[in-house]
Amino acid sequence: MKNIYNKGTFRNHEWGKIPSYLKKLGNKKWRRTEVLEIEDQLKEFIRFYKKRKKRRKIIWAKITTEIRGRSSSDYRSFYSEKSFKDSIRRPNITRYYIIKQRKK
Repeated sequence: MKNIYNKGTFRNHEWGKIPSYLKKLGNKKWRRTEVLEIEDQLKEFIRFYKKRKKRRKIIWAKITTEIRGRSSSDYRSFYSEKSFKDSIRRPNITRYYIIKQRKK
């Protein structure tokens, strides 16, 4: 891999091989294409693993609590049914409403 990256100023702020505005564009293009070339070369030697998928929240619910005569509602989402049931068992919960439940 030859480094054709256009480096800093040449000879004390004089324009060197290319002017500064072309240097900026050239470096952008170099970064864009060189990364792909490096990845292609590495794939021959190193095996890349797939990224782990993000866990999606399964249950969305509206939970209403009442503390000292003052009620407040908030929307919460949960990864599992067990964590949802545990949160409902908290004290001072007057009602709950399941908005959406995604199947696994």
